[in-house]
Amino acid sequence: MTIKKQDKVFQDLQRLLESQGFKSKEELEKFMGSLMGKPIPSFPKESLTIKEQAQDLIFEAVELGEDKGYPLSLKALRMDSDCVEAYEYLGALEPIPETAILYYKNGIEIGKRIFAKTYFKDSIGNFWIIHETRAFMRCMQAYADCLIDMGRYHDSVSVYEDLIRLNPNDNQGVRDQFLLYLIRINEFNKFRKYDKMYREDLGAFMSFNRALFSFKTEGLSSNSNGLLQKAIKSNKYVIHKLIQKTFDTEFPEVFGLGDENEALSYCYFAHKIWHETAGAIDWIKSKKEPVLKIVKKSPKS
Repeated sequence: MTIKKQDKVFQDLQRLLESQGFKSKEELEKFMGSLMGKPIPSFPKESLTIKEQAQDLIFEAVELGEDKGYPLSLKALRMDSDCVEAYEYLGALEPIPETAILYYKNGIEIGKRIFAKTYFKDSIGNFWIIHETRAFMRCMQAYADCLIDMGRYHDSVSVYEDLIRLNPNDNQGVRDQFLLYLIRINEFNKFRKYDKMYREDLGAFMSFNRALFSFKTEGLSSNSNGLLQKAIKSNKYVIHKLIQKTFDTEFPEVFGLGDENEALSYCYFAHKIWHETAGAIDWIKSKKEPVLKIVKKSPKS
């Protein structure tokens, strides 16, 4: 998850709300109602603090592309050396994880320092709804992703777990990878804990993770076979992509529940782990045809 155009809209909205000085919830609701269907106004540069001007430079950089955006990110850091958005942006530009992770680490350390006496004290569990923290949390997620690219699974899961502690609602969707990597490193008790926490999540990620977990902990069993059938019913495309010997597809920008892009998204992260799990691919190959017959009979297919 990286900086997007909508983040600028949220930032402008927050600045607008902070400028109003509401005295009651009713005043806030009335004002929000008055904004319905209207564009959120941007504040003129001269009315912004240096910190806010630096943030706006990063939003501008995202829109302009790397060639023009990179110099703006450096200008933002000259204006405000604590601009977390700048470190997030620079990390996203860097293709080498060992280098990108240094930018994200800077963003994380700055966030921990500037939020230490405010949000870390009073807002654990609701971090994502506080707009100021989002760049910090995106840096944490990207940092964990870099750790995975570097093969440091144990280190990465501690970061994902911290993100869920800060925001159990998990707006960033880190639970999908987090639970998969818990299986990879045999953290079975933690898997059970967080799987229970998100037991109502029935998408392909969680469904196939549950099947893999059951197979790895129980082997061939009626439970693992049942979970695999449920997983394939949730997305009939995943199993065909998992059994491929190689998987080299870019992560899709968008996907929907049950569609092929969701299958591509899951296999982007999970293909290697399924193939590393002894017997897992032979297991799903043996179940492929019977399960597909069940899928074909479904009125949804």
